[in-house]
Amino acid sequence: MGYGGCTMKVCEKCAVSVSGNPEKCPLCQSPLTGENQNSYETFPFIPLARHKHSLLFRLLQLASAAVVIAALTVNGMLPQGGFWSLFVLAGVACAWLSLTIAIRKRHNILKNLAYQVTVIGILSILWDVFTGWHGWSVDFVIPIVFVSAMIVTAILARILTMPVGAYMIYNFLLMLYGIIPAFFVLSGLSTIILPSLLCVACSLFSLAALLIFEGRNMAEELKRRLHL
Repeated sequence: MGYGGCTMKVCEKCAVSVSGNPEKCPLCQSPLTGENQNSYETFPFIPLARHKHSLLFRLLQLASAAVVIAALTVNGMLPQGGFWSLFVLAGVACAWLSLTIAIRKRHNILKNLAYQVTVIGILSILWDVFTGWHGWSVDFVIPIVFVSAMIVTAILARILTMPVGAYMIYNFLLMLYGIIPAFFVLSGLSTIILPSLLCVACSLFSLAALLIFEGRNMAEELKRRLHL
């Protein structure tokens, strides 16, 4: 396939031609086949300014190291309080994990949000387990985070005037997440069930509205993404 008599690379899954010299399809990230005989790129090359925030990150790394070292030092001087410095170390590690995800997924704010919600949910349960399991993770944190994520997704879609296909899949995923607290209630893990019930109710209502008003568009988007 070509454009203006020039051969372009082709994605066999999406059945589209891609100009320039990318290695992967911009739609599905599959390897492209063929060779591009054009000697130019579609857009001018602009070098990435990776060094722009390097000083800030280095200062954050230094501050994190200082906090951990200070905690270990004080804990070593006052050992009667237990190994609480390990929780400081774990907290710093969790903060850097969240920050790393935010940086890597910064170009897709909704994907970033979905990743953050997943990580926060898992980490909150781990923190609850290793601090003696008081149930606060399943009683409050996870339901509140899921509902907040659904609200933020809807607001961002309106503010940024995103096309339906750009946010529908992530919105659908967050709605499925919102049903998870129902299993906490049914299994007895959750003792304060009101936040979980509200989360499930909001999720089911949002899911019903999505299927009723955008069901056909969602089915087409799933077919496109899954190449069905």
